[in-house]
Order: sequence, then structure tokens, then C-alpha cells
Amino acid sequence: MMFQSQAKFAASLGVTTVAVLALSGCGAAGSSGSTDTNADIDPSEVSGDIRFATWWAYVDDDLIAGFNEKYPLVNVELEFTAVDSYRTKLQADAAANDLPDVFSIQEEITTALGNGGRLYDLGPALDTASYDIADTTWRETFNPALLAQADAAATEKPDGQQLGVPFNAITFASIYNEDIFDEVGVAPPETFEELLSNCTVLRDAGYIPMSLTGQTWIELWPRLAWDQTMRDLSADDFTVEQPEYIAGFQAVADMADAGCWDDSQIATDIAEETSLFLQEKTAQFVSVPENFLGTVADGAEFPIATYPLPAIGGDLPARALGGGSGNVIAVSPDSENSAAAIAFSKYLTSEAVQTELANSVYTMPSIEIELEASSPLMAAYVDAAEQGFADPGAYLPPQTTAGRTKLLGEIIPQLILGQISAEQAAADSVGVFEN
Repeated sequence: MMFQSQAKFAASLGVTTVAVLALSGCGAAGSSGSTDTNADIDPSEVSGDIRFATWWAYVDDDLIAGFNEKYPLVNVELEFTAVDSYRTKLQADAAANDLPDVFSIQEEITTALGNGGRLYDLGPALDTASYDIADTTWRETFNPALLAQADAAATEKPDGQQLGVPFNAITFASIYNEDIFDEVGVAPPETFEELLSNCTVLRDAGYIPMSLTGQTWIELWPRLAWDQTMRDLSADDFTVEQPEYIAGFQAVADMADAGCWDDSQIATDIAEETSLFLQEKTAQFVSVPENFLGTVADGAEFPIATYPLPAIGGDLPARALGGGSGNVIAVSPDSENSAAAIAFSKYLTSEAVQTELANSVYTMPSIEIELEASSPLMAAYVDAAEQGFADPGAYLPPQTTAGRTKLLGEIIPQLILGQISAEQAAADSVGVFEN
């Protein structure tokens, strides 16, 4: 089954954030305190029932059975909801003061529930033993940047609290058709100039050079460019007149001028871009891994490979977009079995589970382990993550809800279609950011 991307899910939550914020006060606001002793109880002394809610299809009963090997007295009730309906389910639970013991969240829900005191502080638990790595605390197992990103959206949390932990990371890479690349004589680009050249060659050969996925990931390209052009700037000093901000738009315009996309891709979703790639109409599909990579790997009747995206619009090391805020594990402060809830959260981020999922369903681990993926297709995603993750909040203010709609629905499409210049795109950005 093809699920929405984490990015699309996060964006779609924006329209319901106000409703969730209203619900966030319906419980024990400010009750995100934790009990240190609940994190290190002997497994034989932990029993009872917990509920786990998620949209992650790969966390199934078989995976839960692995937890029961160590915690046989705990019954985990799995509440799987398809991603399209998950936010509605969580809203209903919050409104009824009936949040699951453990549940999956993303940025907007992190903001609403975290600022409303509806998330358990996992900070003390992080300083207790990890699930399956000897002589290591739970905190020490995580990639520090991903752990910091996990609950960063809870902007009003007290200092020192940790209201969620990253389940896995999100990175982008290009999945490409090796036959097409060989046919036209191009290789995976290592620079922005090489990427632009490849686009022109592929376009002239009659192919759509790469996916755009305009309905879901259209912001990917300016975001990657701004991480090159604005990396050394401060969000406190941001204005839409900054040359570095305009330069990010110019990089996208350069890609459009090189023919990287077809105009029709402004409106494509993930399923449509996947189909175009599998039909060999598009030479490469830029995507996160997980089920999207799995769908392409299973469906392609031609050889495919992957490469990490080069620096877009600059020559600094190419940092990945994504990180640890898109797939977060949270615990309810109202859980009556926090010991089991914390143990299960540790299990989901254990070395055994993270390695198994990386090898079987193409997930990127959130903990620091040596990953030997079962498929070489994951190599580019690993390489991308090793370059580190972009931190747009350091140089760009948060977007307003209306501003984000304008940026994604008007400004970037008009720029790609050649209807406005980079300078005009920047000028039209007034009101997009909280500034």
C-alpha cells in the first residue's frame, strides 16, 4: 500500500493544528512530568496493558512479539490507523482525554500536545540504560541532532524536558534508471552544475529528467538551496530582500531553465511520480526511502541505483533535509503504566529493531549504529544522512499558515513555470514568514 509521505502528512496537519491546540488543553495541561523510577524496572516486574497508536505499517504484531520476549507480562494493543485518518484519530483521543500510552507524532501535533502539557517528559528515562546496547544510556544511543529535533516543535516546553524521541530519520536521495543514464551518457552528478547539465541532456533525449512531486515535495528544492546560500545567516536578521534568500529561488529557476521538470509536474503527487518513473518516462525519482523506495524497487523492470543529491545552488557540504521530527515516539503523561510505555519506546528505538527495519523496509535509523543494509539502494540515503541535517530554523523564521499555503501553492509553482523571477518570488514572500 502506498502511504503519504511524512512531509505531506506534516503539511496536511497544518489545517487542523488550531483544532488540536484547542484539544490540547482538555487534559492535564502542564502534566508532562515524569517519574524517574519508572524507567529502570526489572522486566519481570513490569506487567499490564498499554496502547500503541501509529500510522507506521511496519510496526506490526510480529514486531511487538519481539518486545514480549523481554517483557512477557506486558500486553501491547496495536492501534494502527492509515496516515490519511491518523490525525483525526489522535484528535478524538485527545478530546476524550484518552490518548494512547505510546503514540506516533509529527511536528504540528508535537507543537499542540507538547505546548499543552499532553506529552510525557522522557528526559530522566533517557539517562537510564538502553534497551540492548551494553554500558550505554538510552540518550547515548541517539544521533544527537535527531534527538534535539524530535520535540523542537514544542516551543513552550520547560527547559530540559524531552517530549519525544525520534523513531527513524528522513532523508532524500535520487533513485535513477541506470539504463536511461547509460543511454544518454550521463552519470550521477556531484555538483549543481553537473545536475543542470544532466537535466538538459535528458530533456533533449525525450525524457522527463527528474520528479518534482509538486503536490508534496515542491518546497524541497528551495529548501536545499537556502541551506547553501543562507547557512551562515541568522533568522533574527531575515528579510525577503536578502540576496542570499533570493539566490535560493534563483537556483530553483536555474533548474527549471535547464529543463529538470515538465510543467505538468506542478500538480503531481507521489503515486503519479512513481508511475511516471516505473513507466520509464521520468529518468529519476527523488524521494525519501521507506515504502516509497520499496515500491519502486519492487515495481521497476529495469536496473535502478541511488545517489545522494549534490549541493543545490552552492558548494558547501550538502546537508540532508528531514531529520528527527517527522517520525517521533511520544508517551502520554496520563498513562497508568508508564514503566511499560517507556520500555516499549526503548524497544522501538533499540539496535535490534532499528537494524531490522533498515534492512527490510528501507528506514533510516535514528540511533548511531553501523548499518549494513540488505540493499545497496540504501547507500545514498546513508551517505546523505552522514553529511548532517539542515537546520532551516537557524536562518529562516517559522512560516505562517497562510504564508506556507502561498509559498507552496503560488510562489514556487509560478517560479518553476517561468511566470515570475527569483527577485519577484522573494518580494512576493512578504507575509510568508513570521517576521
